[in-house]
Amino acid sequence: MNQFVLAFPLPVAADEPFAVTETLQIAADAKTVMIPGCSVQFNVVRQPSSADVLDIFKEHCELTAEEEQSLSAHKSLLFLIGNVKSMNDVEMVNVAILKMFTAGAVGVYMQQSGTAWTVNEFRDTLGTGEYPMDPWINIIEGEDEKSLYTLGLATFTLPDLCTSTSVQDPEELLTMAAHSLFDGEVPAKSGSVLDWGEGEKYALRQELKGLFSKNAPEYNKQGILRIVKK
Repeated sequence: MNQFVLAFPLPVAADEPFAVTETLQIAADAKTVMIPGCSVQFNVVRQPSSADVLDIFKEHCELTAEEEQSLSAHKSLLFLIGNVKSMNDVEMVNVAILKMFTAGAVGVYMQQSGTAWTVNEFRDTLGTGEYPMDPWINIIEGEDEKSLYTLGLATFTLPDLCTSTSVQDPEELLTMAAHSLFDGEVPAKSGSVLDWGEGEKYALRQELKGLFSKNAPEYNKQGILRIVKK
């Protein structure tokens, strides 16, 4: 699996410890950390605050006045870096993210998908946790405004997906297709068929043109599969 990078704006300075729980503090010079309830080990990077944080979150979330103030007042960034190998890993990392919020982190930027979540937006998107991948997937519009693309599936060694904006519930189709690929219900290759139920089926077709160049951080070497109605 490819690496994920989570960036948390914190209310404490980079040279101060950050208390995750009563018994766990992430020191200023910490290199790794294990968060209770999560068996995925994280590499740790602490950095000073960034003036770009507020704009990044504004681009992805509709902020309340309180959220905007908290993000503007953040004093440092804490990066947790790791890999997920199974859906159980994804679920546990989600638990770790929630614990970071409880400890005082004011949001999370998921670098691998380019998505920024406030605490409330992340919790709302995760919901009951039935679909733990949902917060990990960014959905963006193509330049022609006629297609929607996922961004972030490279983390799971999967191709990203795209579909026409004219299909019914295109965002739901993309996220459910992503789950089907991760679970192995549908092979992640051109020619595979996605059964949407009630006789509605979609085929996966290799997309020849990607959104990003090979040297871009968003580039997915697994390619892109287009979902088309059969």
